[in-house]
Amino acid sequence: MAWQQANEARLRQSAQRWIDSNETTFYTEEWEDYYVAVTREGRRLVLWMMETDAASTDWIQSVLDLHDPLHLQSSYTQAMTLALLWQPSPRKVFFGGLGGGCLATMLHHFLPQTEFQCVEIAQPVVTAATRFFAFQTDDRLSLAIDDVRAFLLRDAANYDLMLLDIFCDGGRSPAHVMQPDFFALCRQRLGEGGLLAVNAGNGDPEFAGAAGALADLFSTVYACRGRGSTTVFFATDSPPRSHSALLDTTSVLEQHLQLRFPLLPWTSRLEQLHPAPPQTESGRPAAPPTDDSPPSGQ
Repeated sequence: MAWQQANEARLRQSAQRWIDSNETTFYTEEWEDYYVAVTREGRRLVLWMMETDAASTDWIQSVLDLHDPLHLQSSYTQAMTLALLWQPSPRKVFFGGLGGGCLATMLHHFLPQTEFQCVEIAQPVVTAATRFFAFQTDDRLSLAIDDVRAFLLRDAANYDLMLLDIFCDGGRSPAHVMQPDFFALCRQRLGEGGLLAVNAGNGDPEFAGAAGALADLFSTVYACRGRGSTTVFFATDSPPRSHSALLDTTSVLEQHLQLRFPLLPWTSRLEQLHPAPPQTESGRPAAPPTDDSPPSGQ
């Protein structure tokens, strides 16, 4: 599409500005108890959100490949793209938490018929995303600066996909977005066959409770452990899918969207949590069932 060609040219032009710069720190601003900063690390642009009383942090909010802005760098953002296995052609997608906007920008590029709603509470994060990461709103991509729960309480829209990536420093999410009542609110905002994806820090004190709450609320829950310190949960009321069907759908998506990274390795990491997969007499999970029905997206 001509729009996609023009959009990629815009993204590359923006990235070239930071490639050509001699600086390595482009932006710093304080917000509540955090410092928001943008730095260049080799060929990558990095967004940080560090507690003001911390000496340093290992937790990165967003990473942009300056030489290929549509190639997602963070493992969890690649993993969250698996949400398309359940909704390959979503009509409307919700993002809770923006970061640098890399995932929103990528999906907005490759899904030209989809509408997107992003919600981010921290103005400096929005400034960093728009000024340095080339995040840009348009008639299909909207942004609200708000608390995600407060926004959803007012918002009457139904979404095919809801992607939550709401992190502070240290791999912790605000407690109120990891509670059963918040996940129940998200479930109310999902349309038929919709899916909620939640990126959660493995060391977050709310991690186990969040996984249990999702299993209590949704008929089917999968988990995908990232290469770092987070796990992405996929929760839906659609029936479970066999592993072979998920792999087949992944192949269709890769061919159709022509993403800049492979999805199959992430699909292979999916683990069905609820309902629990069948067990053999030895107590080990049974082999994935065969599924001769065509995968969605074909």
